[in-house]
Amino acid sequence: MIRAFLLGLVTAVPCAWAADVPVVQPTHDVDVTYKVPVPGTENTALLQRLRWSASLRRQRVDLPTSGSWMVLDFAAHRMFLIRDDTRTILDLPAPPDPPPAAAGFARAGEAVVAGLPCTLWRTRDSRGGETVACYASDGVLLRATAGPRVLMEAVSVHDGPQGADVFEVPAGYVRQEGNR
Repeated sequence: MIRAFLLGLVTAVPCAWAADVPVVQPTHDVDVTYKVPVPGTENTALLQRLRWSASLRRQRVDLPTSGSWMVLDFAAHRMFLIRDDTRTILDLPAPPDPPPAAAGFARAGEAVVAGLPCTLWRTRDSRGGETVACYASDGVLLRATAGPRVLMEAVSVHDGPQGADVFEVPAGYVRQEGNR
């Protein structure tokens, strides 16, 4: 569910010209570590790392428990789920890039997360449930909530170049095709 929510939030195209919709993809290279609470537990969370290359338009998500990682290539409209333990790559179409206005964002206030200011935006997740996303002005997602439940929250944000090798799909792995 968190993966679907994250994909839904990060696949919108940035739209800096409209003050009533957020920029929802980072405008620069960034490395963010999120705290992701474990559902059904109290005070237990996992760390999930997300890196973004603005020039490549690629995002890497290191999944916290599965030993897997994802690369979303927005330029090629492809998503790759890589499993190092089985040396496999699941090649899937990337989610479409809907215009931000279609997501129905409504400004809902301001906050500070991981020491950074962000704007709260009320929206809907891919299942239609109401969520609140806190985006920094540069498009970095700092927190996402569904009702009182925190889905993810940045604990560290590091701006700076991300090497192209971070986003490369490994050679020599068995490639499996997903739905086209």
